[in-house]
Amino acid sequence: MLNGDLRDLSTPSAVQEYLKDTVFASHTVTALSGGLCNFTFRLHLVAQHQGHSTYVLKYAAPYVAFSAGTMPFTPERQNFEAGALRLVEKLQPGDGIVTAPVVHHLDDVAHVMIIDDCGEDTRTLKQSMIDGLVSPAMAEEIGCALGRFIGRIHSWTKDPSVDLSLFETNDEAKEISGFISYGRLTSTLTGKDDIPALSDPPIDISQTDLQVISDLAAVRIQAINTTTETFTHGDFWPGNIMVSLRTDPEGGISPKLEKLYVLDWEATKTGLRGLDLGQFCAEIHLLRRFHANCEEPASVMLESFLRTYGQNQDVDVALARTALTHVGAHLVAWGPRVKWGGREETRAIVKEGADLLAKGAFASEEWLQSQLIGPLLQSSNE
Repeated sequence: MLNGDLRDLSTPSAVQEYLKDTVFASHTVTALSGGLCNFTFRLHLVAQHQGHSTYVLKYAAPYVAFSAGTMPFTPERQNFEAGALRLVEKLQPGDGIVTAPVVHHLDDVAHVMIIDDCGEDTRTLKQSMIDGLVSPAMAEEIGCALGRFIGRIHSWTKDPSVDLSLFETNDEAKEISGFISYGRLTSTLTGKDDIPALSDPPIDISQTDLQVISDLAAVRIQAINTTTETFTHGDFWPGNIMVSLRTDPEGGISPKLEKLYVLDWEATKTGLRGLDLGQFCAEIHLLRRFHANCEEPASVMLESFLRTYGQNQDVDVALARTALTHVGAHLVAWGPRVKWGGREETRAIVKEGADLLAKGAFASEEWLQSQLIGPLLQSSNE
């Protein structure tokens, strides 16, 4: 067993030292990119363990990794992630296309978790789409699979055998989620945050719309902090989904989908299921807006994801409003803070997000059906 301590494990050399004299001792430790909250490393073991030659280690520092120490985040978040991953292992079909890594070790003193390695040949769904590896046919398959998966996750709330009390207490994740998506909306739109693409002049938005958005943000933050509507992943986007492809055994040129791994469950909590739907849809929409080769597969994936979810879950206008306004919030809060395109393209996506927030807050079902969230409602009415 590993002996927990409070050392800093943010570097490969520190991780290698921590693992020595254990079954996870590694001759090589490499830092992995992509994670925002934790420091993540691939372990290349000195000797195989339970048939594995590699694992992934996640270290939860007392701050968000990408913030270089400026944004505190309790390392106990790892307990929420481990609990969620163990529930996935217990409750999800083992032969499904979509799964999550298995937890092999949890050190809740050093805040280290060791999980399955999805494979060195996997890449995120976001990168797979940018690289042109996802055909429209595969996009349909992925959208359906993810729609079913997140629907099953949301259904845990109805399972009397599942105790979700742990996830109700993930208060810090709720606070962070509320702030990064809704706490910055007004300051982003008014130019207070001094984002270059949105300055000189600031985004053209009426005071009426700005007030609607401000009011919506306050209500949404309150809901995020207090609701126990359902179990949610909390950070469901294409950067947290790994794609494993395989060569067609019949000799075809195009690769086939083998597995999808859903990662990074530290923000999991009881909350609003519309936020999981909205975050995923917003990121897929950004891919088709900023990458021409993604336009068709992204549109197919959006439609199949929402349609499949709507066919298998209870859906109403309130859920559609929450999901669509969260798309808008994501476009405003993240669109100008992540490098997607040039100044004018960035301003356009932020303006689109603001319009979705202002119009979506009180939108009719007819209007919602005309928007990108439309397949969610249309499928529930079939």
